[in-house]
Amino acid sequence: MTGKEGGRGGEKNIDAIYIDEKEKQCNIIQGKFHIYEGVSEKRNDVLTFADLGLKPWEHKSILETFYSKLDPLALEKFKEVINCVKDKKYKLNLYYITTGKCTDTIINEAKTRVRQAHEPVDIFVLTLKQVLNTFKNYLDDITPHIPPLKLRIVSESVIQQEGLIHRFDPQRKIETWVLSVNGYDLGEMYRKIGRKLFAKNIRAWLGPTDINESMAETIKKEPDNFWYYNNGVTIVCDDAKRETQGGEDVIIINGAQVINGQQTTRTLYENDSRNTNILVKIIKIPRDSEDEVDYDKLVNSIVRATNWQNYISPSDLVSNDYIQVFLEKELRKVGYQYIRKKMSKSEARSWFGQGFYQIDKKEMAQAVAACLFDPVIVRKGKEGLFEDPYYKSIFGSKQIQFYLSKYWLMRKVKYVARGYPEGYYPKWIVLNFVWKNISRDISLGLSEKRFRFACEQELSEVLNPLHKLIVDTFRACLKFYRLKRGKGKKAKNLSSFFQLSKLHSEFDKFSTSGKNRYRNSFNNNNIKRFRKKINELEIGG
Repeated sequence: MTGKEGGRGGEKNIDAIYIDEKEKQCNIIQGKFHIYEGVSEKRNDVLTFADLGLKPWEHKSILETFYSKLDPLALEKFKEVINCVKDKKYKLNLYYITTGKCTDTIINEAKTRVRQAHEPVDIFVLTLKQVLNTFKNYLDDITPHIPPLKLRIVSESVIQQEGLIHRFDPQRKIETWVLSVNGYDLGEMYRKIGRKLFAKNIRAWLGPTDINESMAETIKKEPDNFWYYNNGVTIVCDDAKRETQGGEDVIIINGAQVINGQQTTRTLYENDSRNTNILVKIIKIPRDSEDEVDYDKLVNSIVRATNWQNYISPSDLVSNDYIQVFLEKELRKVGYQYIRKKMSKSEARSWFGQGFYQIDKKEMAQAVAACLFDPVIVRKGKEGLFEDPYYKSIFGSKQIQFYLSKYWLMRKVKYVARGYPEGYYPKWIVLNFVWKNISRDISLGLSEKRFRFACEQELSEVLNPLHKLIVDTFRACLKFYRLKRGKGKKAKNLSSFFQLSKLHSEFDKFSTSGKNRYRNSFNNNNIKRFRKKINELEIGG
């Protein structure tokens, strides 16, 4: 941030400066907040801000005049911008952000003004509607702001081609362009934006799959045939315009999101794709901040329809749900990488690097479902947990404690299960039973933090009583099976027995009966010892 609040500190239209070393960009921001809706921005205010884009190349005397009475912090940062733009050849972007309105005439005049700069400079004027859409993008984990992207429309002399197909839906104001572009240009979009280009895609990068390797082989050996072999790429956006720039026919895309074709785009980026062309469909969908449900519903429907080449599972379809994005963000704050999209292991590591506990959303769903529902539901498969009527109950909380306590208890149960040849089958009933008996000791407030800390640090002196409790529960569960499985030809094997519904309720009754030799472990010893150890544990923060 620069200057002082309210624009009275000598910051001269500079509210913030952000220098992005990784992307080699300098960003200057001016914000205008209006209490009342409908306030129009003044032409002079916008154009004065646009003039900042010319400053790096101004004569020294003009710069000295500009520097006079400039807030010291703003002065220091602006000089750093000039150094980066002139000496390091960083890109300069200006963002004029307002909760009011601004006419197209003023915006176009500002764009014309910055074109006078010696090097490329962009200015973006974001009005109230765009500010609200940007905030929605932030909630969807599309951040930082994606600048306009340019694709050149391929015009080939040998192959007869009309350029593009343009379709306009007057009722819903949806515009669509179908065109051929150079594969290199599409790969460049990823280079500039990175993974945020695929934020609305239901999957992440899948790595060197057979399909991706086949695409790479075509790019290397048959680049002219890539257009025929590939299904193309689908992009949704907030706006798109066809223009002529430097004698080239181009289409400028605002708020681009590749919702089908991520594997293609990244493969084009990772290979020399200058001799390839590809079919692209661009769909401009108007966004109304008051009716985001319809927008999201349409985008999700297009995602589902265009990603037909690979099977789309129920867990794929919820990858971009608000609660999934929310969990990813909140868990990141406490050192967890929540994997909400299907991706390769190397891709998952590259998102956050080392040092994070990784949790796949399917694991999380299993942990919650086994603790709260009949465990047989989990035995029936992971994907069913992402459909009605279970999904909204499993992911109905916005408290990370709700999820992490169940997740870590599941980890402990699975660890014990690996020590038993028969442990795979009863583990969900074991998890359900142990959770019901100790949930109040590990799921809320400080107790949950203590339990999580003990699990993260593998504090055996705290967890040993819990480990023994889980071991005894497995033993009791297998004893329960032997008593209830039946005899002779009607006897059920482990797999079929533990697929019976309401089995957890019968086991609850068995656990307190005289037939259960391990009931003292449940009623007294191990639970009490574990509770005592957890309550005595001291953690910082």
